[in-house]
Amino acid sequence: MMRNAKTALALCVAMLGTAIEARADCKYIRGGIAETVITSEYDPIGRLLGTVTGVLNGASTTFLTTPPPNVTSYDVFLTTAGDVLIATGVSAPRTPVPGEPGDFTSHVDLTIVGGFGKYAEATGTMTFDGVSHTGTVPRTADIIYTGTVCGPNVKGDGN
Repeated sequence: MMRNAKTALALCVAMLGTAIEARADCKYIRGGIAETVITSEYDPIGRLLGTVTGVLNGASTTFLTTPPPNVTSYDVFLTTAGDVLIATGVSAPRTPVPGEPGDFTSHVDLTIVGGFGKYAEATGTMTFDGVSHTGTVPRTADIIYTGTVCGPNVKGDGN
């Protein structure tokens, strides 16, 4: 009987160690994105290419998956370390900036759906807030992103 109890206890400790190791850490993410609209016959709704600063430092590309006024997107971030974070977005209607012809405030809520490398199996949420400049050629946007990303390979600060 004592031998079975010791075996059961050893299995419980091993399982607990595996569970602790497999838990996902979370990291607060924040930074900026300078985006440019890329027009192409192959992306009839639109695509944006961005330079990313902050935690996701690197580059981004966004495919618009539905047209205005209910814009949705597929957003991919490639960090300078080679990690990829993928999210899907839903945009709120844009609002004109008073006194700035062609400028609109932008807000997007994103759901993190995975990635590669450090962001494999990642989950979480992000928001984009900024200004779209539709009067420039090419059209551009200046965005601040904030959010939380969680995953088995994410080493975070817990905030």
